[in-house]
Amino acid sequence: MIRNNDTISPYQLAIIIIMTVISVEAFSLAGDAASALGTDGWIAIVILGIINIFAVLFMIKLNSIFPGKTIAEYSQIIIGTIPGKILTSFFAVYLIIVIAYVTRAFTEVIKMFLLFRTPTEVIMLSLILVCTYIVRGGIECVARINELLFPILFIPFLIIILFGLPIMDFSNLRPVLQTPAGKVLTSIPRMIFSFGGIELALYYIGFMKEPKRAYKPLILSVLFLIFFFTMIIVFCIAAFGAKTITKIIWPLVSYIRLISLPGVFIDRLDGVILSLWVLTVFTTIVSTLFIASYSISKVAGTNENKQFVLPLVIIIYYLALQPVSIAELYEWGSIIFPYAVAAFIYAVPVVLLLIAKLRKLGVKQNESN
Repeated sequence: MIRNNDTISPYQLAIIIIMTVISVEAFSLAGDAASALGTDGWIAIVILGIINIFAVLFMIKLNSIFPGKTIAEYSQIIIGTIPGKILTSFFAVYLIIVIAYVTRAFTEVIKMFLLFRTPTEVIMLSLILVCTYIVRGGIECVARINELLFPILFIPFLIIILFGLPIMDFSNLRPVLQTPAGKVLTSIPRMIFSFGGIELALYYIGFMKEPKRAYKPLILSVLFLIFFFTMIIVFCIAAFGAKTITKIIWPLVSYIRLISLPGVFIDRLDGVILSLWVLTVFTTIVSTLFIASYSISKVAGTNENKQFVLPLVIIIYYLALQPVSIAELYEWGSIIFPYAVAAFIYAVPVVLLLIAKLRKLGVKQNESN
């Protein structure tokens, strides 16, 4: 059960989801989209975003019939204590792998463009250990750090990225809407991980006083993600062409490197953006690590999650070092994440909601317990 002081506002919920979803995948998103659908790569993001709006509606409905509880708690009510704890354990393992993936991917980006000679181990440990300090502060600390960093990241980023308009050739976006519908649909599973992080709403809605107030912030957060991702894809394709960006590991970084601001003394804007992007990777790890440690605490039957945070650092650090290269890291991600993200965003909420309805579980039964 969530304590009264462990609550977040609807606005904080939206910011947490946005800052969690937008992470290192934004760097390679345009290349992935162009590889799947060419100049129509943005279509998959729009369709996937619309699907995710319906997904969050299921999540809100599920959390609304168990107010004050997260999926780690009400899953035990719906499917039983042992199956519920097993589901929560799978969720925790998945989140730990996500943190390791994000940590290693961002470390590779930082090493290539900023900290050339800094050891990989030093960058990863520094990032994870700073995150643990915030996570141990609890849900309020996690929500406030996301709320604080959101404008610091996105206002400068959106301003700078618009200065790239002179380098764009919008004829590179043609032909438009020429991809067969069947190919568009088959490409969607490849793009699912772009919205990975939305599933954390199954937990964070439980920290709201009134779960039904989550409809507006979550829908707006998904719409923001659709706009942001579509903008990145369109801008990168317009700047480089669909065929070229499929050969670039991180098209967004390459796009930013081409931008020059007249009268500005800063020569390398990619360094500025990457420095700011540390903030969103930081919040992604913070929000995910909090839920991973919270899930483990519910499986273990303890009231606090603080004691699990530091041991998780060792596991995350070990997993992040396993891929020998960025290519192997992305290969692992392409194998694991499409299925895991689809399961936790779509399958799990729908199945749990159906079972809860069939068993006629809800607020009244919770109050009687």
